[in-house]
Amino acid sequence: MFALGLAVSLAPASQAEDQPSAQPATATATTTATASQPTAAQPATDTQARLEELQKEIATLQTEITALKDDSTPAVKTAAYAQPAPGAAVFSPDAQAPATPPAISISSLLGGITLSGFGDVYYGYDYNHPFDNMAGLRSFESPTNGFNFNMAELILDKPADATSAEGRLGYHVSAGYGSAARVVNGSDDPFGDGSNFFVKEAYFDYIAPIGKGLTITVGKFVTPMGAEVIESNANWNYSRGILFDYAIPFFHFGANAKYTFNPKWAVTGYLVNGWNNTIIDHNVGFGVSSGLTYGGSVVYTPNAKWSATENYFAGPVTDNYGSSDQTINDWKQISDTVIAYTPNAQWAFQVNGDYGFGPRLFNSSSCDDAVVSEGGTSGCRLGPKVSWWGGAGYAKYTMSPKTNFAVRYEYYDDPNGYTGLVGFGYGAGDGFGYAAWAQEVTGTISYNLTSALLIRGEYRYDFSNQPIFDKADDEDAIKYQNTATLSFVYTFSSANLK
Repeated sequence: MFALGLAVSLAPASQAEDQPSAQPATATATTTATASQPTAAQPATDTQARLEELQKEIATLQTEITALKDDSTPAVKTAAYAQPAPGAAVFSPDAQAPATPPAISISSLLGGITLSGFGDVYYGYDYNHPFDNMAGLRSFESPTNGFNFNMAELILDKPADATSAEGRLGYHVSAGYGSAARVVNGSDDPFGDGSNFFVKEAYFDYIAPIGKGLTITVGKFVTPMGAEVIESNANWNYSRGILFDYAIPFFHFGANAKYTFNPKWAVTGYLVNGWNNTIIDHNVGFGVSSGLTYGGSVVYTPNAKWSATENYFAGPVTDNYGSSDQTINDWKQISDTVIAYTPNAQWAFQVNGDYGFGPRLFNSSSCDDAVVSEGGTSGCRLGPKVSWWGGAGYAKYTMSPKTNFAVRYEYYDDPNGYTGLVGFGYGAGDGFGYAAWAQEVTGTISYNLTSALLIRGEYRYDFSNQPIFDKADDEDAIKYQNTATLSFVYTFSSANLK
């Protein structure tokens, strides 16, 4: 538009120059004017050239205006595209809206602390139909022929790390409710009350700045022995094996120190109150830990496919009945070995072996009848040292990311009944000096309905050389047992909650 106006204003001026002056002029003026005026062909040529220049300028301006109006074409900066003044707000169609503040979640509120847990419910069926509905050779899943609340557990965990002085201290607390809690509480002599609520673990970790870091743990923690753990969803099978129930303890109370030399070797030392003992009491019953127990663990992981763990624990126990003739000189000792092999993503294998020995039983045939009748054992002689041992093999095949199948076989021998393998039902004997061994085969199929819900179906067959499995109230115990279980385990973690 500017160019058009300029063209119009210049055109009259050009025409005025081409017209002769109407005013009279002096000779000098006339001569000068005559000398400066163009020839007849010159005015037309100049005017035409100027018009062509103006047309070119107009075409250029129109092109720039069209480009500025077209959103799909990058803007062409010209002198007419004025820059904003310093500090002035500029609108840009590409400008993004202010970032939305992150939503508050449980994970963000807890920070480095993780809150997790699970709930475990099952339906069990025992083909022997025991009168008390308690399946034999079971611990946590003993209640049968009905639904049972195995355990619900809440876990509060803050892992220790060596990134800062404050971060070196961590802690772990887990509490649960259910039949599993009752069994663990009942094993705690003499502190346990057999209630359905328990504090499974409560300890703190501290990474001392020694070498690559020495992790010191103090409090109550589960035993490092065995191939299985208390939480069912962390095991390949739903029911716990015979070795887990009889050969090893559930927990310890005390301290341990772990040092990892490299990715292949780690060593842990233990100083604890004994086997399943929160406190030490010298006046408790036969076979109970009566002093500090010492232990050690060595873990060797040569590569991603193999791992081997060796545990050894030893400590004094009471070796007699009654306080009048009770000593604490006998030591209960156990060696526990676990070897794991994972050849590929589909298959995994484990073997577990336990050998316990050391304590002695009194010889009831040598007791003074009068003393025994009064509840004492001062006239009894101690018999030979006892032992117990067993082995278990595990195999798991992963059929899909959601489904796997696991099988377990166990053999366990408790020839003196020291660990309580022999039951107390009809025909089962008194539980001591009773030669008994037991075997079992278990098959478990697991299916993850969702990432949080695990469903398991299991069939298990137990058998023994002695009639240790109860039947109905008016029937004698028998030597075998068939059970079936359907379980549902729900897990959660604050790390996955929004």
